[in-house]
Formats: sequence, C-alpha cells, structure tokens
Amino acid sequence: MKLKALVLSPESRLNEVCSQACRQRLNGYFDTKWNETGRDYTKEELAGLVEDAEVIITSWGSPPLTPEALEKAVKLRAIGHAAGTVKNLVPRQIFDRGVKVFSAAPRIAQSVGEYCLAALLASLRHLNTFDADLKMGLWREKGLKGRELAGSTVGIISASSTARAFIKLLAPFGVKVLIYDPYLTEEAASRLNAQRATLEEVMSCPIISVHAPKLPATERMLTRELIALIPDGAVFINSSRGSVLDSEAFLEKLQTGRFFAALDVFEKEPLAPEHPLRSLPNVLLTPHIAGASVQGHLSLMEEVVEDIIRSLEAEKTAYEVSENMWEVMA
Repeated sequence: MKLKALVLSPESRLNEVCSQACRQRLNGYFDTKWNETGRDYTKEELAGLVEDAEVIITSWGSPPLTPEALEKAVKLRAIGHAAGTVKNLVPRQIFDRGVKVFSAAPRIAQSVGEYCLAALLASLRHLNTFDADLKMGLWREKGLKGRELAGSTVGIISASSTARAFIKLLAPFGVKVLIYDPYLTEEAASRLNAQRATLEEVMSCPIISVHAPKLPATERMLTRELIALIPDGAVFINSSRGSVLDSEAFLEKLQTGRFFAALDVFEKEPLAPEHPLRSLPNVLLTPHIAGASVQGHLSLMEEVVEDIIRSLEAEKTAYEVSENMWEVMA
C-alpha cells in the first residue's frame, strides 16, 4: 500500500517549484493529496488534514506545522520543504518524534553560488560603471581598468551551503580561499581547498563574500571596526542577510568610494526608493534574487521528494536536515 502524501502548495505556487516529472513521481510513489483550494491552507485547515499524512511536502507560503497540528499527525514520517530554511516551518521538537526533515536549501545554494560568481566578475571588470557611462554618451572617460579574478585571494564568511557552492565555482580560477566559520574544522576546510582564517583576516581580503545565516550570533557581526578593514579597491558581496552588517557604518565607508559592493540583501526590504545606496556608482544592487532561477526553482520539490524516497528505501540522503543543522540554519 502506498504511503499517503500531502502537498500543501496550491496550483499557482506549485507551477513554480514542481515539474511535471515531479508530479508524476509523487502520484506514482505515494497516494498523494494535492491542494485544490487555489490558495494556501490556513492553520486550521491544515490541522484537519494531517491525521492520515505520512509525508508532507511544503514550499513558500505553506502554513507552519505547529505543535498542535503535529500532535494530530500521528502517522507522519517525513516533511520535505521545497524551499530554503525549515526553521520557521517546523518546531525543534519534531526531531524528538523521529520525523525526518528535508530542505531544498542546498539546491538553492547552487543558484546563489552562480549569482556570487556573476556579481564578482561584473564588479571586478566595472561592468555596471561602463554600462552607465556608455548610456550617458561617455567613452572611457574615467580611465578605469578592470581586474582579473584568476590568482586572487577570496575571503568567505561562513562555510554555509551557498559558500560551498560558490567555492566550487571559483576552483577553475586558481584563487586562494580563506574562510571564517567558528564551526569549521581544519580538516573540513582542507576538503574545501580553503584555509581557516580569523574574521579580521577575511575582512582584509581584496574579495569578500558573506554567506552567514541570520542568527542572534550573527546580528551585526560585521562591526564598524571590521568594515574599516576592507581594503581600497576591494569587492564586497553580500547574498546572505542584511542584518549581519552594521548598515550605517557600511554605508559611510561605501560613500567614500574606496571599494565596490554587490548587494542582494538589505536590513530592511524592500529597499526604500530614497535609500542612499540607490545613488552610489560603486554599488551593484539586486532585489534579493540571488537564489531565484527558473531551473533552480522548478527542481526544488523534485529534489526533496527524491531524497525522501531515498530515505524511505534506506539509501543515503543529500537534503536531510539534522537537529544540529536546524540549530544554525538561517
């Protein structure tokens, strides 16, 4: 008899994160109940649906699985989240019940890694500046000359899944990678072809990329003093969370024009129309889209579904979230 699966995403959201192949896989392996309401379930509706569910598949917009709802989900064996962090989706107590939890965050990390590489290369070669000048009728007026990535030193803050994806993409350029992460061992750093470093050492690199999750320990961890260490001409990339920075101090240093930044995240989103960052020529701004790609989003549910099936068949998993991982997730 097939296990009963409950898919929470309505059709409109499902089209973004679930391929046709994934739908067929779900229907073939499970006795699947789809959300046909045309909207997200309410918490009350969800509580009435979970009693028979053995597998629950969620994504953006899905209501959180509260302790009250989970009390009724007595048959539940696995939860798969076709999106990033599961911290606001399931309570930590879920692990006490032996329920397996899966997240597509590692798949999103691939998209973020590509964004970071694209932002870095564009920044090193001043592409946004040259583009703006040409559109104003100028031709090499500033005498700018771009720099190559090959052979550079890249400082990474946090060895998260996005950082690891970025580091893999950097490999062909023969860069030296320094990582600050208090949980990273020397052995783990070596497997990444990187070196452990202090936060001060990373912030002194000519290229800096931030991948830290949003946690109490990372709130404004990049202080005014650390921001002051960013070298002249450096490229600073933040695709993680705006809250890791002392935003006021960072803006002040950016306004001097002595280094370049590519920012996808901000302390307050959306970025206000009148925000000073919008007028700075040495900043590349994007609206929190580093993890958004057509192929990436469409594969999210398929990835977690396949991993759940691997788990059910006692095979090695790639997207399972342990209790320790839950603790340090964004």
